[in-house]
Amino acid sequence: MNRKEEKFLVSQTIIQILDWVNLFLLRRPELSQRFSQNISHSRAATDEGTINHYFDNLQTEPEGVPPANIWNYDGTNLVDDPGRSKVITRKGTKYPEKIRNSLKARISLMICGNADGRLAPVYVNYKSHKLWSTWTEDGPLNARSNRTSSGWFDFQVFEDWFINLMHPLLKRQERRKILIGDNLSSHLNVEVIRQCELNNVRFIALPPNTTHLLQPLDVAYFRPMKENWQQILND
Repeated sequence: MNRKEEKFLVSQTIIQILDWVNLFLLRRPELSQRFSQNISHSRAATDEGTINHYFDNLQTEPEGVPPANIWNYDGTNLVDDPGRSKVITRKGTKYPEKIRNSLKARISLMICGNADGRLAPVYVNYKSHKLWSTWTEDGPLNARSNRTSSGWFDFQVFEDWFINLMHPLLKRQERRKILIGDNLSSHLNVEVIRQCELNNVRFIALPPNTTHLLQPLDVAYFRPMKENWQQILND
């Protein structure tokens, strides 16, 4: 069998497999094709008991707390690369390209919203040694900006977010307030905890390695936000 015959046989085999898969899915309407999410071994090892224990705690802690006082916060990042997309090109083209200026820059955001549907002003953190005033022009309303050499949130940036952006907002709310977020040690320090005790604010920490399942902002908010961001970059 020559190489041409081998390629033809392989292509026919692939077609037969795809036909079988399509027919199988037609016979099983309860099944569907979706993109899988890559997760680490530590996340995959999360057990049902850990999640149930978290929800048991979540049922009792917010009792008597109005929805407007229950806040969920999380950090994410935006890059200036819109990513790859499918194009139509001539057969045999090995490396189709699109011209896109990208510096692989990353901007970290801290987003916080409450159970009543309100979003707090966004906190923007740049990867830089200096914060230039031009970066904050025409930005989101009432946003606050900062910078770190890594671009990620450290305990100082988290303190700045809490004290100068969230604290004034929480202070105006009556009764107990709750903040739900991850349990990173870099997000908490003595001053943040002291201000929480003074203003009747309680933290509920997500179990380790479960944010892909339990973090509401991760599950429902960030994906459409980033899809819109990619569309903005393409435009």
